[in-house]
Amino acid sequence: MITLYVLAFIIASLLYRRRHRHIDMRTVRRLELERYMGRWYEIARYDRPFERRLRNIEARYTLRADGNVEMERAGIDIRTGHRHTSCRHARRTQRSGRLRVKNFIFLHTDYCILELDDQYQWALVGSTAPLRLQILSRQPRIRRDTLRHIVGLAERRGYPLDRLRLLRAPK
Repeated sequence: MITLYVLAFIIASLLYRRRHRHIDMRTVRRLELERYMGRWYEIARYDRPFERRLRNIEARYTLRADGNVEMERAGIDIRTGHRHTSCRHARRTQRSGRLRVKNFIFLHTDYCILELDDQYQWALVGSTAPLRLQILSRQPRIRRDTLRHIVGLAERRGYPLDRLRLLRAPK
């Protein structure tokens, strides 16, 4: 029975990778991490089950003395009205625009800055797995034409837009 589960998992993984192989996950060529630090507002994202109820999500990135990044993310649960906060730590990698985030004891994910405004006012963020996509802004609301531009960049990279959920109305 275990062999069947393992075999089914392998086949599902191969089919998933084949289907999403065309997504361009190259990160920005040059990132000034110090400029990226601070508060960001989540404008749009691919929903994951544990995030569906969260609204008004803000992320705050802080550079620690050891060179790593503290990543605090908070949002309001629409059912309860309570604020939920999560805190993780990330370390720099050799690749510009990529951080390695520690989720649990042995589990890590990549935080990939795919596109970034020259003035660090908006960012398109993904991970090495095409399950994550976020549009972040320094302001709680983003201009409609800017949002269209960022969504176009995501589409050109091969991300399916039908999964992208707008969280904050553009101005």
